Amino acid sequence: MKIEKLILTAFFIMSLGAITFAQDGDTPNECTRFKAIAGNAYKAKEYEKVTKFYMKALNECEKLELNFYGPFIYAVQKSYSKYKKDTVKGPAYLDTLIMVYEAGQEAHGMQMKWQSYLGFYYIVQGEPGGMQKGDEALKRGVHNQKEKGSKSFLRQYYANLYNLWVQEQDEKQKAAYKKRLIEEYFTLSDYATKGEMGEKTTGQLSRLIDKTVSDCASILPEINAFAKDLPQEVEAKKSTVKNFMALLESKDCTQSDEYAMLVDTIIAIDPSVDAVLAKAKLQISRGNTSGAIATFKQAVDMTENEEDKNDIELKIAQSYFNSRSYKAAHNAGIALGGKHAAKGYEIAAKSVNALMNDCGVSTFDRKANNYYAVELAQKSGNTSLVNSLKAQCPSSTDIFNEDKSVGDQVTLSCWGKTFTIKAY
Repeated sequence: MKIEKLILTAFFIMSLGAITFAQDGDTPNECTRFKAIAGNAYKAKEYEKVTKFYMKALNECEKLELNFYGPFIYAVQKSYSKYKKDTVKGPAYLDTLIMVYEAGQEAHGMQMKWQSYLGFYYIVQGEPGGMQKGDEALKRGVHNQKEKGSKSFLRQYYANLYNLWVQEQDEKQKAAYKKRLIEEYFTLSDYATKGEMGEKTTGQLSRLIDKTVSDCASILPEINAFAKDLPQEVEAKKSTVKNFMALLESKDCTQSDEYAMLVDTIIAIDPSVDAVLAKAKLQISRGNTSGAIATFKQAVDMTENEEDKNDIELKIAQSYFNSRSYKAAHNAGIALGGKHAAKGYEIAAKSVNALMNDCGVSTFDRKANNYYAVELAQKSGNTSLVNSLKAQCPSSTDIFNEDKSVGDQVTLSCWGKTFTIKAY
């Protein structure tokens, strides 16, 4: 046992009562006696006395058995909690607590169940290098427990890692911390979600990653380095690439060469519907709408789930509309069924309205297209859109100038539909 590790707290332990360290000639039963006294004190919840006599046992015994460290640590924790605000006893108990953890691991090897606590105490202790030691221990503890771990320790781990990155001056080490922050964000978010750790945890993770990766310029230089260090296992590689794609999408970096590289990577390792959809997103971001629509149609053919097909068909209709292919957008919109039927009618209504100036000779003829647009908007259930389109239908003056009357019929040349003239 390395007794020198206990010297820092000797002044405090002595204040708890006179300590007689084992000397040559002491009886060999002192180890057992000290453990017995500590055990009895533990039963009586006299935690300061437990700490005192386990400290004596730690010094006296050749090796303190692992099963004694549970009550020993608990007693020091309770004592530390009691005197946390005391400027002398608080730090002394904290130092003692850390030394007990270290002594236990020196005697019995790494104890994974201690790591998160030890990491937290290193950080609280505030000694030089404590943040780094806390990072190492918390990393072991958090990843050992995963979604079953403490949300407080998970938040502490990520916040400490972020602070290490902020404070680091060495460029190489700072880049390494940033790389870890990005990687850990995805992993810890997964733990938090599976462990139902709540918005406070997921919100903190999101806020810190947003500070780390604030825009395209702060993430794009990192992508090539990540690409060179992808996991070899296929599922892990797919997950990593998709995570980085999602991050670039959240920062509006989809027009970048780096995003294109990730798309090519995901298609190469996972020629799935998701990979094809990623390609379509890339094509849209680069203005290749016709290419994106063709890719979306490819995805529809690959999809068996009807709801997923419906989602992709909505993207096709939206893409047609955004590219001003209004006839195609109208046709795709009214063809939509399922959960997106209402949205499809909305797209169709807007498409008819967008084409009205190209459909008809007179002002009345052009405005009359909105009779059809209103009908479609009513099917969408969008009251605001309905009212907007009604306002664009022929007015009483337009009807009079066309030498027509309310109740007459009008046929829309572009749509081949006949409507009763109304004055809204």
